[in-house]
Amino acid sequence: MMVRTIKQNLMQFIAIIVIGAIAVTLFVGLHANADVFEERVNTVYSEGNLADLWVTTKSYDKEDINKIKTFLEEGESIESRLYMPSESSAHSIFITVVDKIPTISKPFGKIEENSNNTIDDFIYVDNDLMTNSSDSYSTLYTLGGDFSFTFDISSYSLEGVAGLLEDYVKEGGENIFMKDSIMLTTTVDGTMDHPENITKASYNYSVVLMSEKRLQRIYRELLEKNYDESIVDTLYNYSTLLLGFNNEDGKLFSPNQYVLKLNSNRDIDKLKDQIERYYELKSSNNLYMVTERSGMPFYMTISSDVSQARSFTYVFPFVFFLVGVLVILTTLSQMILKDRTQIGTLKALGVSKRMIMIHYISLTSTLVFIGTLIGEIIGPILLPKILGKKYAIIYRLPEMGYHFPILYGILTLVFFIGIAIFVTYIIARKEISLKPSESMRPKLVSFKKHRKNRSLRKTRFFSLKMAYRNISINLGKSIMVIVGVLGCTALLVCGFGIEDTCNYGIQNDLDLFYSSDLTIVLNNYKTKEELDNDISKLELEYYEYNVHAATTAYKTQDATISTNVYIIPDESKAVKIDFPKEGTMVSKSVAESLDLNIGDTIHFTYNSIDYSTKVVGIYQAFYYNGFIIHEGSSIFKNASDFRYTIIEAGMVDDTKTEEYLDYFSSLSYVNEARTPNHWVEMTNDLMSGIRVMTNAVKIFAILLGIVVIYNLSLMNFKERSRDIATLKVLGFNQGEILRSLLIESLSLTLIGVAIGLVLGYPFMLGVLENNIVSLVSYLYHIYFKTYIFAFLLTFGVAVAINILLSLRIRGVRMVESLKSVE
Repeated sequence: MMVRTIKQNLMQFIAIIVIGAIAVTLFVGLHANADVFEERVNTVYSEGNLADLWVTTKSYDKEDINKIKTFLEEGESIESRLYMPSESSAHSIFITVVDKIPTISKPFGKIEENSNNTIDDFIYVDNDLMTNSSDSYSTLYTLGGDFSFTFDISSYSLEGVAGLLEDYVKEGGENIFMKDSIMLTTTVDGTMDHPENITKASYNYSVVLMSEKRLQRIYRELLEKNYDESIVDTLYNYSTLLLGFNNEDGKLFSPNQYVLKLNSNRDIDKLKDQIERYYELKSSNNLYMVTERSGMPFYMTISSDVSQARSFTYVFPFVFFLVGVLVILTTLSQMILKDRTQIGTLKALGVSKRMIMIHYISLTSTLVFIGTLIGEIIGPILLPKILGKKYAIIYRLPEMGYHFPILYGILTLVFFIGIAIFVTYIIARKEISLKPSESMRPKLVSFKKHRKNRSLRKTRFFSLKMAYRNISINLGKSIMVIVGVLGCTALLVCGFGIEDTCNYGIQNDLDLFYSSDLTIVLNNYKTKEELDNDISKLELEYYEYNVHAATTAYKTQDATISTNVYIIPDESKAVKIDFPKEGTMVSKSVAESLDLNIGDTIHFTYNSIDYSTKVVGIYQAFYYNGFIIHEGSSIFKNASDFRYTIIEAGMVDDTKTEEYLDYFSSLSYVNEARTPNHWVEMTNDLMSGIRVMTNAVKIFAILLGIVVIYNLSLMNFKERSRDIATLKVLGFNQGEILRSLLIESLSLTLIGVAIGLVLGYPFMLGVLENNIVSLVSYLYHIYFKTYIFAFLLTFGVAVAINILLSLRIRGVRMVESLKSVE
């Protein structure tokens, strides 16, 4: 009986299998993706032995580390290091100076080095800085090549001391202490992966590991290059006086950070309280902050993505599960109603009700098992590869392997088969419980009483009335058709809406923040005079100097975030946001993160100096997130020259664009020259993971729509075979019968599409809220053309399928269709 039933309803059963496979592919695949992603992150932290606690100080006190050690338990450890903010080309980096290779937050993975690296004289640069990247801020280094970095000294007011050194400057050298920063140069003698560099250097600070001996050597080489030999020893020995650092134990720079590795069951909050209490009781509290893993920017970012990957497993597949269950329910209910005569005959022949019920339950379970099995095979292979592209853009993670979520795989199989058995039992129970004679009669349809019309006029609007009659007598099935179609339409709107949101955000930033014809990214400090000297040779409509700098910002010190500060000219032509000279404009994402409102005060650090300013406005941005301040703001009145990082320029003659790009690229202090199109390409690369996901949503939605509409239309046609035969006997032509079927099917489709179009936007919000990319802020938007396209696609598929099935009208055999018992 099962084999015969499958043959008779092959296409509908294939539809059930496909829908089940799609739903399970998504659910199990997304769980596998979350597991694989989390496993890769944990691998990085484990192999790199990531610290559990960071204690950062304002100044060095040799008693600090001894006191902190007394708070540690057996098996716990502590190491010290100098954590020095710096810049290398267009990157913000942290030069991390240590006495020897650390064992906490240590290099791991792909480590390459040459013979210049020794036990106590070494440098390790992040592997991400050694490789090509589509991001325009990426710097390329080679093993054995030069590596230069700068650190700011503007806050030490060394002009007076530097003036005394003018007579000792070598010919061809410069008085390095007259500038705001010192640049040190060494060679890249080693490369590494580092657990604190899990976010790629293109988007986050990068840790560069250097030994104290290497730092001492290159610092002395810098002094020897610029000053007479007679003064070098004095300068080197009195670096403490010049730079304001402690010079104890023969160190050039003393530690300002301690990293702690703790036992897994340790009460970290209690330990933090002990450490903070120790510093509070000191006569001179030199504590800057105590930070646990959850408070580190790199950890917060990727932890948020791990959580989103986990929660996303429930948001998206829910619609597919719902539609799948409805299709199974509808298909089985109609199949069992069609088998009424067969059920009655079996009962009359003595077959038990239990055996009949087992037949239908076995049939359903087999179909659902096949669909679930297919989904559980495909999902863990396909989804992690698709979504893994998103993570590969932002993070440096080890290669992923195959992972099957056993628990969720088993639960999914049990749940789906359980739902199928339950639905089958509910539907079949009513029919099987009838007497054989009742089952062998067709189900009676009740109609409302109508006033008799004795006229012999031809019935008007016959097709419409016939369609309405069929909908009303099968209201439950009609509702399921509507729900199935609205689910497909909502998914389509969601998929195209995600793409619209990305495109809208990119266009918003192009119009407001990246409108200049050329953007030049600087990798070394140059004064305005030096920059003007090179740029004045070109014919430009305008040019201006901007500062794009990474910073930490807070409203209250309880909540600090890493973001960007943009310092622009008072009459900026490149950044088209108007606001007063005093105060700052804050992006919506930063305002939400810090709970900022207009009138609040925001605190931030630039060039090692703390600033505070009022929020005068909140702007929307996709990528250009942070806060914008005018260069002429009074908060900078005591600041030295700005360290410009960006030049924005407008072209007079667009035909010279390539020529000017080549000119700027040839300058030694320019990292890259680009046009707005380059920025669009970079942003599209950044969003490629989201676009992959978007395409997956659209493909699954289209597949689901085709399968659902085909299955429901085929089922409707089979149900109407007796009606079609009756109408043919009564003399109705094929066109009139076709119109009746189309009106019924397309009316339900139209209602489902209309509701789906409305639900598409909130569904898109739910998907994006659970799939946030930390580097951008979504400007939710769906273009009107998306609604039109989703409507045409869903409705067009329904029309095509119904017309295709309606061609079978000629093949309906009137005698066989009318042979059932009345």
